[in-house]
Amino acid sequence: MNITGYAAILGLIIAMGAGLVAYHYKVEARDAVAAQQAAERSLKTALDVNADNEKTMTAQAAENVRVDKLAGDLADEVEAANNSTLNMAKALADLRAKNADVDAYLRLPIPDAIRGLYGNPKAAGGH
Repeated sequence: MNITGYAAILGLIIAMGAGLVAYHYKVEARDAVAAQQAAERSLKTALDVNADNEKTMTAQAAENVRVDKLAGDLADEVEAANNSTLNMAKALADLRAKNADVDAYLRLPIPDAIRGLYGNPKAAGGH
């Protein structure tokens, strides 16, 4: 073999080596693009889930505010009802203490015909 043959073989080997290197980098580039696309899809999914979670947390916070307001309003109504009942009980006790006719009237037993309308005397005020 002469020098030209060796040069041709060497050129062929170099070209094949360069081709293999190029093919290797092409495969690596394709894998990198696929990995980047997968990462972008994962990022989009994470951002969508985060947005949904944010909406849910915002809605829950608004619901908590609404529930707290309702609970506060109910507590105010219960307090007003309790105060009204206590005031009425005190007024009635004062009236009974000051007026013997009222006290005597309120000591009378409730007739059975009226008691029967209530069904459960305890639920009707315990008379």
